[in-house]
Amino acid sequence: MNIDKDANLGAGSTLMEFHIGHVENLNPNATSVVNHYYGTRMKPQSDITVNKESVRQEILKYVENTLQFVKPKWRDKYMDLWGDIFLLPEVDLVIYDRGQQEGTRFNRKEVAHIICYLGKHTAGGDGIFENYVATHIANSFKDGKESAVRPELGFRPSKEIQNAIDQLVKEKYQV
Repeated sequence: MNIDKDANLGAGSTLMEFHIGHVENLNPNATSVVNHYYGTRMKPQSDITVNKESVRQEILKYVENTLQFVKPKWRDKYMDLWGDIFLLPEVDLVIYDRGQQEGTRFNRKEVAHIICYLGKHTAGGDGIFENYVATHIANSFKDGKESAVRPELGFRPSKEIQNAIDQLVKEKYQV
C-alpha cells in the first residue's frame, strides 16, 4: 500500500499502515474485528497462597550475590536493610507476584529495580555500591553468565517504593 503522506486530510486525521501476517477471516468491508480464543489458562499468581517467609529467604539468597559490590561501610548492614525492605507495604504488594516470569517464586524485575535504586541512588544520592555496573551485577546472579534481569538493573522502582526506601534508610540507617 502506498500512502500519500502529503495529503491534506484535515485536523486530527491519522495515516496508518498495518501488515498482517496471518488472516483467519478476510472481510474487506468489516469495520471492526473481534477474535475469540479459547483454551486453558494458568491460574494467576495472586490467587495462589504464597509462603512469604520461604520466598524472602529465596530473595535474600538471590541478592546476597550482590554483596561483593557493596561499599565496606554498608556490608554489615546490607542484608538487614533487605530484611527491612520486605516489611515495607509498598514492596510487599509487588515482590511476591512473579507475573509471567518463569523459574522463580518472586518478582525478579522488581528486585532488580530495587537493587538498581540501592546501588545508585540511596544513601545521600551516591548509592551503597562501590561501582554500580549492571552487567557485573547481572553476571553475579548466574555463575558468571549474564542474567535475564540485566536490562531491569537499569531501572528504578516506582516512586512510592523509592520514597519508602529513602525514609527507611534515613530513619533506621542514619544516612
